[in-house]
Amino acid sequence: MMPETQHLAATQPDPDHTEVTGRVVTPVSASPKRKTVFLILLAAFLVNAAIVLVGLPSVARRMAPEYNLGWGDLYNLIARNLDQGNGYRVVPGMSKTMLREPGYPLLLAAVFEFGGYGIQQARAACVILAFGAALMLLRLTRKITGDVTTAMVAALLFLLYPGILVDEAHAGVEIPCVFTVMLFMLALHDAVKKGSLWRYGAAGLLLGVAVMVRSEVLLFPVLLLGYLLFNARDWAERRKAALRTAVVVLGSVAVMSPWIIRNYILVHELVPSATVAGVAAQEGLYTCEHASPAEPFFVAQTAAGLERVRIARRLGIPFVGPYYQLFYTPQGELEFDRALLKGVSDQYRSHPRLLAACGAKNFFFNFWFLGKTPRSVELNMLLQAPLLLLALAGVVILWKKNVLRNAAIVLLYILYIPAIQAPIIAHARHSTMVVPFVTIFAAAFLVWALRELQAWRKELEVGEPPAQTTDH
Repeated sequence: MMPETQHLAATQPDPDHTEVTGRVVTPVSASPKRKTVFLILLAAFLVNAAIVLVGLPSVARRMAPEYNLGWGDLYNLIARNLDQGNGYRVVPGMSKTMLREPGYPLLLAAVFEFGGYGIQQARAACVILAFGAALMLLRLTRKITGDVTTAMVAALLFLLYPGILVDEAHAGVEIPCVFTVMLFMLALHDAVKKGSLWRYGAAGLLLGVAVMVRSEVLLFPVLLLGYLLFNARDWAERRKAALRTAVVVLGSVAVMSPWIIRNYILVHELVPSATVAGVAAQEGLYTCEHASPAEPFFVAQTAAGLERVRIARRLGIPFVGPYYQLFYTPQGELEFDRALLKGVSDQYRSHPRLLAACGAKNFFFNFWFLGKTPRSVELNMLLQAPLLLLALAGVVILWKKNVLRNAAIVLLYILYIPAIQAPIIAHARHSTMVVPFVTIFAAAFLVWALRELQAWRKELEVGEPPAQTTDH
Protein backbone atom coordinates (compact mmCIF):
# COMPACT_ATOMS: atom_id res chain seq x y z
CA MET A 1 0.00 0.00 0.00
CA MET A 2 1.35 3.44 -0.95
CA PRO A 3 1.96 6.03 1.80
CA GLU A 4 -0.84 8.23 0.46
CA THR A 5 -3.22 5.30 0.45
CA GLN A 6 -2.25 4.42 4.01
CA HIS A 7 -2.91 7.97 5.09
CA LEU A 8 -6.30 7.97 3.40
CA ALA A 9 -7.18 4.66 4.98
CA ALA A 10 -6.61 6.21 8.37
CA THR A 11 -8.77 9.25 7.69
CA GLN A 12 -11.50 7.92 5.39
CA PRO A 13 -13.91 4.98 5.32
CA ASP A 14 -12.77 1.69 3.84
CA PRO A 15 -13.67 1.86 0.12
CA ASP A 16 -14.83 -1.73 0.26
CA HIS A 17 -17.38 -1.01 3.00
CA THR A 18 -20.25 1.40 3.41
CA GLU A 19 -20.75 3.13 6.74
CA VAL A 20 -24.33 4.02 7.63
CA THR A 21 -25.74 6.42 10.13
CA GLY A 22 -27.90 3.82 11.83
CA ARG A 23 -26.94 0.93 14.02
CA VAL A 24 -26.39 -1.45 11.09
CA VAL A 25 -23.09 -1.49 9.17
CA THR A 26 -23.74 -2.93 5.73
CA PRO A 27 -20.76 -4.55 4.05
CA VAL A 28 -20.26 -4.19 0.35
CA SER A 29 -18.77 -6.91 -1.83
CA ALA A 30 -15.08 -7.49 -1.14
CA SER A 31 -12.43 -6.83 -3.75
CA PRO A 32 -11.84 -9.74 -6.14
CA LYS A 33 -8.76 -11.89 -5.60
CA ARG A 34 -5.79 -11.74 -7.96
CA LYS A 35 -6.63 -15.10 -9.55
CA THR A 36 -10.21 -13.98 -10.18
CA VAL A 37 -9.03 -10.75 -11.79
CA PHE A 38 -6.63 -12.64 -14.03
CA LEU A 39 -9.29 -15.12 -15.16
CA ILE A 40 -11.77 -12.33 -15.91
CA LEU A 41 -9.19 -10.40 -17.94
CA LEU A 42 -8.13 -13.56 -19.74
CA ALA A 43 -11.76 -14.17 -20.74
CA ALA A 44 -12.00 -10.55 -21.95
CA PHE A 45 -8.78 -11.04 -23.93
CA LEU A 46 -10.24 -14.11 -25.67
CA VAL A 47 -13.44 -12.23 -26.48
CA ASN A 48 -11.37 -9.32 -27.77
CA ALA A 49 -9.28 -11.63 -29.97
CA ALA A 50 -12.38 -13.39 -31.36
CA ILE A 51 -14.03 -10.09 -32.29
CA VAL A 52 -10.88 -8.58 -33.84
CA LEU A 53 -9.61 -11.64 -35.70
CA VAL A 54 -12.92 -13.24 -36.71
CA GLY A 55 -15.98 -11.09 -36.02
CA LEU A 56 -15.05 -7.70 -37.45
CA PRO A 57 -13.21 -9.02 -40.56
CA SER A 58 -16.32 -11.04 -41.45
CA VAL A 59 -18.47 -7.88 -41.51
CA ALA A 60 -15.80 -5.49 -42.82
CA ARG A 61 -17.66 -4.77 -46.05
CA ARG A 62 -20.81 -3.79 -44.19
CA MET A 63 -18.84 -1.35 -42.04
CA ALA A 64 -17.38 0.53 -45.02
CA PRO A 65 -17.13 3.43 -45.64
CA GLU A 66 -17.93 4.40 -42.03
CA TYR A 67 -15.01 2.42 -40.63
CA ASN A 68 -12.04 1.24 -42.65
CA LEU A 69 -10.68 -2.13 -41.51
CA GLY A 70 -8.02 -2.33 -44.20
CA TRP A 71 -4.46 -1.07 -44.43
CA GLY A 72 -3.85 2.65 -44.33
CA ASP A 73 -1.40 5.45 -43.53
CA LEU A 74 1.56 3.76 -45.32
CA TYR A 75 2.84 1.82 -42.29
CA ASN A 76 2.41 -1.58 -43.94
CA LEU A 77 4.12 -0.44 -47.16
CA ILE A 78 7.18 0.85 -45.30
CA ALA A 79 7.29 -2.33 -43.21
CA ARG A 80 7.04 -4.52 -46.31
CA ASN A 81 9.96 -2.72 -47.95
CA LEU A 82 11.97 -3.13 -44.76
CA ASP A 83 11.15 -6.85 -44.69
CA GLN A 84 12.14 -7.21 -48.35
CA GLY A 85 15.45 -5.39 -47.86
CA ASN A 86 14.49 -2.26 -49.82
CA GLY A 87 15.18 0.14 -46.95
CA TYR A 88 12.90 2.59 -45.17
CA ARG A 89 10.77 3.74 -48.10
CA VAL A 90 7.14 3.55 -49.21
CA VAL A 91 7.74 2.47 -52.81
CA PRO A 92 10.95 0.72 -53.98
CA GLY A 93 11.56 3.24 -56.76
CA MET A 94 11.10 6.33 -54.59
CA SER A 95 13.40 7.92 -52.03
CA LYS A 96 13.96 6.87 -48.45
CA THR A 97 11.21 8.51 -46.46
CA MET A 98 10.66 10.39 -43.19
CA LEU A 99 6.87 10.44 -43.57
CA ARG A 100 6.23 8.08 -40.66
CA GLU A 101 7.96 7.53 -37.33
CA PRO A 102 9.90 4.23 -37.39
CA GLY A 103 8.45 2.46 -34.33
CA TYR A 104 5.44 0.76 -35.85
CA PRO A 105 6.97 -0.03 -39.28
CA LEU A 106 9.89 -1.76 -37.52
CA LEU A 107 7.46 -3.81 -35.42
CA LEU A 108 5.41 -4.72 -38.49
CA ALA A 109 8.54 -5.70 -40.39
CA ALA A 110 9.40 -8.12 -37.58
CA VAL A 111 5.85 -9.52 -37.66
CA PHE A 112 6.06 -10.00 -41.45
CA GLU A 113 9.47 -11.63 -41.13
CA PHE A 114 8.19 -14.33 -38.78
CA GLY A 115 4.52 -14.57 -39.76
CA GLY A 116 4.41 -13.51 -43.40
CA TYR A 117 2.85 -10.42 -44.94
CA GLY A 118 -0.84 -9.98 -44.12
CA ILE A 119 -3.22 -7.86 -42.12
CA GLN A 120 -4.30 -10.77 -39.92
CA GLN A 121 -0.74 -11.06 -38.62
CA ALA A 122 -0.75 -7.33 -37.81
CA ARG A 123 -4.13 -7.67 -36.11
CA ALA A 124 -2.81 -10.49 -33.94
CA ALA A 125 0.09 -8.26 -32.88
CA CYS A 126 -2.36 -5.47 -32.00
CA VAL A 127 -4.48 -7.88 -29.93
CA ILE A 128 -1.40 -8.85 -27.90
CA LEU A 129 -0.37 -5.21 -27.46
CA ALA A 130 -3.90 -4.27 -26.37
CA PHE A 131 -3.85 -6.99 -23.70
CA GLY A 132 -0.47 -5.77 -22.49
CA ALA A 133 -1.85 -2.23 -22.31
CA ALA A 134 -4.84 -3.53 -20.33
CA LEU A 135 -2.55 -5.15 -17.75
CA MET A 136 -0.62 -1.89 -17.37
CA LEU A 137 -3.91 0.02 -17.12
CA LEU A 138 -4.94 -2.36 -14.33
CA ARG A 139 -1.77 -1.49 -12.41
CA LEU A 140 -1.99 2.26 -13.06
CA THR A 141 -5.65 2.42 -12.00
CA ARG A 142 -4.91 0.56 -8.79
CA LYS A 143 -2.08 2.98 -8.02
CA ILE A 144 -4.45 5.92 -8.54
CA THR A 145 -7.57 4.62 -6.78
CA GLY A 146 -6.18 1.99 -4.40
CA ASP A 147 -9.06 -0.26 -5.45
CA VAL A 148 -8.76 -3.61 -7.27
CA THR A 149 -12.35 -3.65 -8.51
CA THR A 150 -12.06 -0.22 -10.12
CA ALA A 151 -8.80 -1.29 -11.77
CA MET A 152 -10.40 -4.44 -13.17
CA VAL A 153 -13.42 -2.55 -14.51
CA ALA A 154 -11.15 0.02 -16.23
CA ALA A 155 -9.19 -2.76 -17.94
CA LEU A 156 -12.41 -4.47 -19.05
CA LEU A 157 -13.85 -1.23 -20.42
CA PHE A 158 -10.67 -0.74 -22.44
CA LEU A 159 -10.47 -4.28 -23.82
CA LEU A 160 -14.13 -4.39 -24.86
CA TYR A 161 -14.62 -0.78 -25.96
CA PRO A 162 -15.90 -0.75 -29.58
CA GLY A 163 -13.50 1.97 -30.69
CA ILE A 164 -10.51 -0.02 -29.43
CA LEU A 165 -11.78 -3.17 -31.16
CA VAL A 166 -12.12 -1.32 -34.48
CA ASP A 167 -8.62 0.13 -34.15
CA GLU A 168 -7.19 -3.32 -33.49
CA ALA A 169 -8.95 -4.68 -36.58
CA HIS A 170 -7.69 -1.70 -38.59
CA ALA A 171 -4.14 -2.68 -37.54
CA GLY A 172 -3.01 0.94 -37.61
CA VAL A 173 -0.63 2.77 -35.32
CA GLU A 174 -3.22 3.52 -32.62
CA ILE A 175 -2.82 0.36 -30.50
CA PRO A 176 1.02 0.35 -30.55
CA CYS A 177 0.78 4.02 -29.58
CA VAL A 178 -1.49 3.19 -26.63
CA PHE A 179 0.89 0.45 -25.50
CA THR A 180 4.00 2.65 -25.54
CA VAL A 181 2.26 5.65 -23.97
CA MET A 182 0.91 3.41 -21.21
CA LEU A 183 4.47 2.26 -20.49
CA PHE A 184 5.58 5.88 -20.27
CA MET A 185 2.69 7.03 -18.07
CA LEU A 186 3.09 4.12 -15.66
CA ALA A 187 6.80 4.89 -15.26
CA LEU A 188 6.15 8.63 -14.96
CA HIS A 189 3.47 8.10 -12.31
CA ASP A 190 5.96 6.15 -10.21
CA ALA A 191 8.65 8.79 -10.78
CA VAL A 192 6.40 11.64 -9.65
CA LYS A 193 5.28 9.70 -6.57
CA LYS A 194 8.72 8.53 -5.46
CA GLY A 195 10.86 11.37 -6.78
CA SER A 196 13.98 9.36 -7.60
CA LEU A 197 16.01 10.67 -10.50
CA TRP A 198 16.59 7.28 -12.10
CA ARG A 199 12.83 6.76 -12.35
CA TYR A 200 12.54 10.00 -14.29
CA GLY A 201 15.34 8.76 -16.53
CA ALA A 202 13.46 5.52 -17.16
CA ALA A 203 10.31 7.49 -17.92
CA GLY A 204 12.31 9.59 -20.40
CA LEU A 205 13.57 6.50 -22.21
CA LEU A 206 10.00 5.21 -22.50
CA LEU A 207 8.84 8.63 -23.71
CA GLY A 208 11.40 8.36 -26.50
CA VAL A 209 9.97 4.96 -27.45
CA ALA A 210 6.45 6.44 -27.51
CA VAL A 211 7.60 9.37 -29.68
CA MET A 212 9.16 6.95 -32.15
CA VAL A 213 5.75 5.33 -32.56
CA ARG A 214 3.73 8.55 -32.69
CA SER A 215 5.17 11.99 -32.09
CA GLU A 216 2.20 13.74 -30.42
CA VAL A 217 3.66 13.03 -26.97
CA LEU A 218 6.93 14.82 -27.80
CA LEU A 219 6.06 18.05 -25.95
CA PHE A 220 4.49 16.48 -22.87
CA PRO A 221 7.58 17.29 -20.71
CA VAL A 222 6.54 20.96 -20.97
CA LEU A 223 3.34 20.16 -19.04
CA LEU A 224 5.29 17.94 -16.67
CA LEU A 225 7.61 20.84 -15.83
CA GLY A 226 4.64 23.12 -15.24
CA TYR A 227 3.05 20.55 -12.93
CA LEU A 228 6.23 19.99 -10.91
CA LEU A 229 6.84 23.75 -10.58
CA PHE A 230 3.24 24.29 -9.48
CA ASN A 231 3.71 21.79 -6.66
CA ALA A 232 7.16 23.06 -5.63
CA ARG A 233 7.24 24.89 -2.30
CA ASP A 234 10.61 26.64 -2.58
CA TRP A 235 13.51 27.31 -4.93
CA ALA A 236 15.25 24.08 -4.01
CA GLU A 237 12.21 22.07 -5.15
CA ARG A 238 11.94 24.20 -8.29
CA ARG A 239 15.53 23.34 -9.18
CA LYS A 240 14.73 19.67 -8.61
CA ALA A 241 11.68 20.01 -10.87
CA ALA A 242 13.83 21.47 -13.66
CA LEU A 243 16.46 18.75 -13.21
CA ARG A 244 13.87 15.95 -13.27
CA THR A 245 12.26 17.31 -16.42
CA ALA A 246 15.68 17.68 -18.05
CA VAL A 247 16.41 14.03 -17.26
CA VAL A 248 13.13 13.01 -18.94
CA VAL A 249 14.03 15.06 -22.03
CA LEU A 250 17.55 13.64 -22.19
CA GLY A 251 16.23 10.10 -21.89
CA SER A 252 13.80 10.64 -24.75
CA VAL A 253 16.48 12.26 -26.93
CA ALA A 254 18.78 9.29 -26.30
CA VAL A 255 16.18 6.91 -27.73
CA MET A 256 15.30 9.24 -30.62
CA SER A 257 18.92 9.96 -31.58
CA PRO A 258 19.39 7.10 -34.11
CA TRP A 259 16.34 8.34 -36.06
CA ILE A 260 17.43 11.98 -35.80
CA ILE A 261 20.97 11.13 -36.96
CA ARG A 262 19.61 9.04 -39.86
CA ASN A 263 17.39 11.93 -40.99
CA TYR A 264 20.25 14.42 -40.69
CA ILE A 265 22.41 12.23 -42.91
CA LEU A 266 19.56 12.17 -45.48
CA VAL A 267 18.71 15.90 -45.63
CA HIS A 268 21.39 17.65 -43.53
CA GLU A 269 18.69 19.22 -41.36
CA LEU A 270 17.16 18.40 -37.98
CA VAL A 271 14.01 16.27 -38.36
CA PRO A 272 13.17 14.88 -34.89
CA SER A 273 9.95 13.03 -35.74
CA ALA A 274 8.29 12.76 -39.17
CA THR A 275 7.47 14.90 -42.20
CA VAL A 276 3.72 14.29 -42.10
CA ALA A 277 2.89 17.36 -39.96
CA GLY A 278 2.49 19.55 -43.02
CA VAL A 279 -0.01 17.15 -44.60
CA ALA A 280 -2.01 17.01 -41.35
CA ALA A 281 -2.00 20.79 -40.91
CA GLN A 282 -2.99 21.46 -44.53
CA GLU A 283 -5.80 18.91 -44.41
CA GLY A 284 -7.00 20.27 -41.07
CA LEU A 285 -7.24 23.81 -42.40
CA TYR A 286 -8.73 22.79 -45.74
CA THR A 287 -11.43 20.57 -44.24
CA CYS A 288 -12.24 23.15 -41.57
CA GLU A 289 -12.96 25.68 -44.32
CA HIS A 290 -14.56 23.41 -46.91
CA ALA A 291 -16.15 20.36 -45.24
CA SER A 292 -19.94 20.35 -45.46
CA PRO A 293 -22.20 18.65 -42.89
CA ALA A 294 -24.38 17.52 -45.79
CA GLU A 295 -21.68 15.33 -47.38
CA PRO A 296 -19.28 12.66 -46.08
CA PHE A 297 -16.11 14.02 -44.52
CA PHE A 298 -13.91 11.86 -46.75
CA VAL A 299 -15.03 13.99 -49.72
CA ALA A 300 -13.32 17.00 -48.16
CA GLN A 301 -10.29 14.85 -47.29
CA THR A 302 -9.99 13.80 -50.94
CA ALA A 303 -10.27 17.42 -52.07
CA ALA A 304 -7.53 18.36 -49.60
CA GLY A 305 -5.29 15.73 -51.20
CA LEU A 306 -5.94 17.18 -54.65
CA GLU A 307 -5.08 20.63 -53.32
CA ARG A 308 -1.74 19.25 -52.10
CA VAL A 309 -1.12 17.93 -55.62
CA ARG A 310 -1.56 21.47 -56.97
CA ILE A 311 0.79 22.86 -54.30
CA ALA A 312 3.47 20.29 -55.14
CA ARG A 313 3.18 21.11 -58.84
CA ARG A 314 3.56 24.83 -58.14
CA LEU A 315 6.72 24.07 -56.16
CA GLY A 316 8.05 22.13 -59.15
CA ILE A 317 9.04 19.07 -57.08
CA PRO A 318 8.64 15.73 -58.93
CA PHE A 319 6.29 13.39 -57.05
CA VAL A 320 3.66 10.65 -57.38
CA GLY A 321 0.44 10.01 -55.47
CA PRO A 322 -3.00 11.67 -55.30
CA TYR A 323 -3.39 11.69 -51.49
CA TYR A 324 0.05 11.12 -49.95
CA GLN A 325 2.61 12.81 -52.18
CA LEU A 326 5.75 10.65 -52.50
CA PHE A 327 8.98 12.26 -53.71
CA TYR A 328 12.08 11.07 -55.54
CA THR A 329 14.42 12.70 -53.03
CA PRO A 330 14.18 13.14 -49.24
CA GLN A 331 15.04 16.83 -49.75
CA GLY A 332 11.89 17.19 -51.89
CA GLU A 333 9.81 15.53 -49.18
CA LEU A 334 11.14 17.91 -46.51
CA GLU A 335 10.71 20.97 -48.74
CA PHE A 336 7.08 20.04 -49.41
CA ASP A 337 6.40 19.48 -45.70
CA ARG A 338 7.90 22.86 -44.77
CA ALA A 339 5.94 24.60 -47.55
CA LEU A 340 2.65 23.14 -46.29
CA LEU A 341 3.39 24.15 -42.71
CA LYS A 342 4.35 27.67 -43.79
CA GLY A 343 1.19 28.06 -45.84
CA VAL A 344 -1.03 27.01 -42.94
CA SER A 345 0.93 29.15 -40.46
CA ASP A 346 0.64 32.23 -42.69
CA GLN A 347 -3.09 31.67 -43.09
CA TYR A 348 -3.68 31.36 -39.36
CA ARG A 349 -1.51 34.39 -38.55
CA SER A 350 -3.51 36.45 -41.05
CA HIS A 351 -6.84 35.16 -39.72
CA PRO A 352 -6.55 34.45 -35.96
CA ARG A 353 -10.32 34.00 -35.70
CA LEU A 354 -10.09 31.13 -38.16
CA LEU A 355 -7.45 29.48 -35.95
CA ALA A 356 -9.68 29.93 -32.90
CA ALA A 357 -12.73 28.51 -34.68
CA CYS A 358 -10.92 25.52 -36.17
CA GLY A 359 -9.04 24.83 -32.94
CA ALA A 360 -12.20 24.91 -30.82
CA LYS A 361 -14.02 22.62 -33.25
CA ASN A 362 -11.13 20.17 -33.21
CA PHE A 363 -10.74 20.23 -29.43
CA PHE A 364 -14.37 19.94 -28.38
CA PHE A 365 -15.97 17.95 -31.22
CA ASN A 366 -13.78 16.50 -33.96
CA PHE A 367 -11.27 14.84 -31.63
CA TRP A 368 -14.05 12.83 -29.98
CA PHE A 369 -16.71 12.35 -32.66
CA LEU A 370 -15.59 13.13 -36.23
CA GLY A 371 -15.78 10.20 -38.65
CA LYS A 372 -15.68 9.73 -42.40
CA THR A 373 -19.47 9.88 -42.90
CA PRO A 374 -22.44 11.47 -41.10
CA ARG A 375 -23.49 8.01 -39.91
CA SER A 376 -20.06 7.34 -38.38
CA VAL A 377 -20.26 10.70 -36.59
CA GLU A 378 -23.58 9.65 -35.07
CA LEU A 379 -22.18 6.27 -34.02
CA ASN A 380 -19.11 7.90 -32.51
CA MET A 381 -21.31 10.25 -30.50
CA LEU A 382 -23.41 7.31 -29.33
CA LEU A 383 -20.28 5.54 -28.06
CA GLN A 384 -18.02 8.34 -26.89
CA ALA A 385 -20.48 10.72 -25.21
CA PRO A 386 -21.58 8.22 -22.49
CA LEU A 387 -17.94 7.33 -21.77
CA LEU A 388 -17.01 10.99 -21.38
CA LEU A 389 -19.99 11.66 -19.09
CA LEU A 390 -19.10 8.67 -16.92
CA ALA A 391 -15.50 9.90 -16.77
CA LEU A 392 -16.55 13.39 -15.68
CA ALA A 393 -18.66 11.84 -12.94
CA GLY A 394 -15.69 9.68 -11.97
CA VAL A 395 -13.49 12.78 -11.60
CA VAL A 396 -16.01 14.12 -9.08
CA ILE A 397 -16.02 10.82 -7.17
CA LEU A 398 -12.23 10.67 -6.94
CA TRP A 399 -12.15 14.31 -5.86
CA LYS A 400 -14.65 13.63 -3.07
CA LYS A 401 -12.54 10.64 -1.96
CA ASN A 402 -9.45 12.90 -1.88
CA VAL A 403 -7.49 10.72 -4.33
CA LEU A 404 -7.86 12.86 -7.47
CA ARG A 405 -4.35 14.22 -6.95
CA ASN A 406 -3.04 10.72 -7.68
CA ALA A 407 -4.47 11.11 -11.19
CA ALA A 408 -3.08 14.60 -11.90
CA ILE A 409 -0.53 13.43 -14.50
CA VAL A 410 -3.18 11.34 -16.25
CA LEU A 411 -5.61 14.27 -16.37
CA LEU A 412 -2.89 16.49 -17.83
CA TYR A 413 -2.26 13.92 -20.55
CA ILE A 414 -6.00 13.63 -21.36
CA LEU A 415 -6.13 17.41 -21.89
CA TYR A 416 -2.76 17.61 -23.64
CA ILE A 417 -3.44 15.29 -26.56
CA PRO A 418 -6.56 17.05 -27.96
CA ALA A 419 -4.86 20.41 -27.33
CA ILE A 420 -1.90 19.31 -29.49
CA GLN A 421 -4.26 18.12 -32.23
CA ALA A 422 -6.48 21.23 -32.11
CA PRO A 423 -4.42 23.59 -34.33
CA ILE A 424 -3.59 20.79 -36.77
CA ILE A 425 -6.29 18.17 -37.34
CA ALA A 426 -8.48 15.93 -35.21
CA HIS A 427 -10.60 12.83 -35.86
CA ALA A 428 -12.33 10.45 -33.47
CA ARG A 429 -9.56 7.95 -34.28
CA HIS A 430 -7.09 10.21 -32.51
CA SER A 431 -9.03 9.86 -29.25
CA THR A 432 -7.79 6.26 -29.01
CA MET A 433 -4.64 7.76 -27.49
CA VAL A 434 -6.60 8.89 -24.42
CA VAL A 435 -9.47 6.37 -24.23
CA PRO A 436 -7.66 3.94 -21.87
CA PHE A 437 -6.95 6.78 -19.45
CA VAL A 438 -10.53 8.02 -19.66
CA THR A 439 -11.73 4.56 -18.64
CA ILE A 440 -9.99 4.99 -15.27
CA PHE A 441 -12.45 7.71 -14.29
CA ALA A 442 -15.44 6.01 -15.91
CA ALA A 443 -14.64 2.85 -13.92
CA ALA A 444 -14.35 4.87 -10.70
CA PHE A 445 -17.90 6.15 -11.13
CA LEU A 446 -19.34 2.79 -12.18
CA VAL A 447 -17.87 0.99 -9.18
CA TRP A 448 -19.01 3.74 -6.82
CA ALA A 449 -22.53 3.61 -8.27
CA LEU A 450 -22.63 -0.19 -7.98
CA ARG A 451 -21.58 -0.06 -4.34
CA GLU A 452 -24.15 2.59 -3.58
CA LEU A 453 -26.83 0.42 -5.17
CA GLN A 454 -25.69 -2.63 -3.20
CA ALA A 455 -25.79 -0.70 0.05
CA TRP A 456 -29.26 0.62 -0.74
CA ARG A 457 -30.62 -2.84 -1.56
CA LYS A 458 -29.17 -4.37 1.61
CA GLU A 459 -30.70 -1.62 3.71
CA LEU A 460 -34.06 -2.49 2.21
CA GLU A 461 -33.51 -6.16 3.01
CA VAL A 462 -33.00 -5.44 6.71
CA GLY A 463 -36.15 -3.34 6.77
CA GLU A 464 -34.58 0.03 7.44
CA PRO A 465 -34.69 3.13 5.26
CA PRO A 466 -31.61 3.65 3.09
CA ALA A 467 -28.97 5.46 5.12
CA GLN A 468 -26.56 8.02 3.75
CA THR A 469 -23.09 6.69 2.98
CA THR A 470 -19.86 8.46 3.54
CA ASP A 471 -19.38 8.77 -0.22
CA HIS A 472 -22.27 11.28 -0.50
